[in-house]
Amino acid sequence: MIAIRHSRCSRCRSYQLLLGLLLLLPRLCDAVNMQQFLQSLDMMRNGCLQKHKVPIDILDGVRDGDFPADPTPDMLCYTKCVAQLAGTLTKKGEFSVPKAIAQMPIILPPELVEPAKAALNHCKDAQKAYKDTCEKVYYISKCIADFDRAHFKFP
Repeated sequence: MIAIRHSRCSRCRSYQLLLGLLLLLPRLCDAVNMQQFLQSLDMMRNGCLQKHKVPIDILDGVRDGDFPADPTPDMLCYTKCVAQLAGTLTKKGEFSVPKAIAQMPIILPPELVEPAKAALNHCKDAQKAYKDTCEKVYYISKCIADFDRAHFKFP
């Protein structure tokens, strides 16, 4: 059991390192473009699917803002996993609006930064109604999608 957990942890760290490198390289040269952004979404999806079994058709809908009304625990925690990979959680595992805003210029193409900030500022209190950290991240993500579906993308 410990070896399995270690293996999953190592795999998660590998994805985080790879994602970090993918996101750092464009910053050294230029901003992330849409193609690089979409590739990073796929990498996050693949990393979080290892841990949380969510059907691909559900995730394809979520990618474009169609969040299930009655999410499974795996769906709830999938969103937390994505937030963790994006570096937007506190040490306690809580979603951090300031961290998310700080990450935007690094992980988003320039055309999505301002719409994302506006959506996040609109939805920053959506998580307050929930105690569970997976629910907090799910419902703030859903709020962002509902606020501006035209600019929303999710792994």
